[in-house]
Amino acid sequence: MQQGVAVSGRACRDFSTDHARGAAAFSAKWGVPIGGTEGTFGAAALPREKLPALVPIEPGEARTFARLTVRAVPVPHDAARPVAFVVTDGDVTFGHATDLGHLSRGLVESLRACDAVLVESNYDPAMLRDGPYPWSLKERILGPFGHLSNGDVARLLEKGLGDSCRHVVLAHLSRKNNHAELARMAAEEALARAGRKAVQLTLAGVLGTEWIEVRRAGPAPGAERQLRLF
Repeated sequence: MQQGVAVSGRACRDFSTDHARGAAAFSAKWGVPIGGTEGTFGAAALPREKLPALVPIEPGEARTFARLTVRAVPVPHDAARPVAFVVTDGDVTFGHATDLGHLSRGLVESLRACDAVLVESNYDPAMLRDGPYPWSLKERILGPFGHLSNGDVARLLEKGLGDSCRHVVLAHLSRKNNHAELARMAAEEALARAGRKAVQLTLAGVLGTEWIEVRRAGPAPGAERQLRLF
């Protein structure tokens, strides 16, 4: 079996119902260590004695696993030391950022170096305000430690992408507060305003994406990489 590591960037108090709920089972079944912040480990109450290993990755720190270097980037969210991840093999770089309330300068600068970016486009403000959620939850989502709207992501795509970025994946779309076509339209219009015709836009479904071939801008022969982006 190839060595690897599962990384978890967020855990809330109710770990059993949050995004990382399958991390422990996956780790135990496949013998894969779990990487994350100590805040995430503590909030998740992971059964350390039953897992192969927990690999701490603190915000701002980079760790190397086989050929990949993973750097944790702090993000603003109401969770226990949540982070985004920037992963590189030295040739192609991929940024993964979900569950964050606004685009911090540090995160935007980290994503500028990426050839492919996955970012949440969680909600449409009008749908959220008119939707079924209680107002307390709406305030949380709209707040600076909640989630990114389609408009937030549009601003990132228009002004924050690096020259090498050729692939953008929109993920974590709310089923009740967003619509795929609204997210796509906002992103496409932003890319058009920026003149980024070469950027391929993909929306992630519940099972992730199909294989996406990622190559660095102006790559040397044989520099192609295939990634399945989630």
